[in-house]
Amino acid sequence: MITTSRLICVLALLLLPLSVQADTHVLLDYIPEGRITRFEEPVQFWIGGKDSLEGQYYVDTVMNELRRIIPHLTIKQVSSPSQANIRFYLTDSQEEWQEAITKSAEGAAGWQELGQRIRGFTRLVAAPGGNIKRSDIVLHLDYQTSGGQKLWIVRHELMHALGITQHPTATTDSVLNSRQEQHDKNSNFSDADILVLQTIYSPKNTAGGTW
Repeated sequence: MITTSRLICVLALLLLPLSVQADTHVLLDYIPEGRITRFEEPVQFWIGGKDSLEGQYYVDTVMNELRRIIPHLTIKQVSSPSQANIRFYLTDSQEEWQEAITKSAEGAAGWQELGQRIRGFTRLVAAPGGNIKRSDIVLHLDYQTSGGQKLWIVRHELMHALGITQHPTATTDSVLNSRQEQHDKNSNFSDADILVLQTIYSPKNTAGGTW
């Protein structure tokens, strides 16, 4: 049964130009509820943990990619976790990984490991209006078997940290597609990933609004 609001949405989509319809379908695949969750303040990130030395390279590489994709968003590294609104915890063992996950009440409650090769976790704290206050990312990069896979998992978790809390179901080339085989998790941000990030962080949009 189609509700009135859903029917109006469908009719509105049909009246849009084809290119706009395509973009809208992509955006709704990533953000089904249609509401923007994002940082309104500059992103300040901190890297800590036993594997932070190697992790620095992979985080820096992806942060530089994001600076090019969403130039309106200021991104800089800080030296203290208390200054940061994105905090990376880099673990170097299975035990430390599990400990970092179970220390988070929210993480422990909702965490279910899918297979044996998922080694990234993001906890996002946002105000009711959609303004992200903080994102914590736990990574066990040593578990990934190649540099490409390590970069993929950093891209994947940062998309969650920046406001995309779900996984798209129709966009198979996204770095948020966790259903890929492990050896296929080497991709860069896809065109769809870039479209979603640029739309969310467009100067025309705000947290809690729609595109």
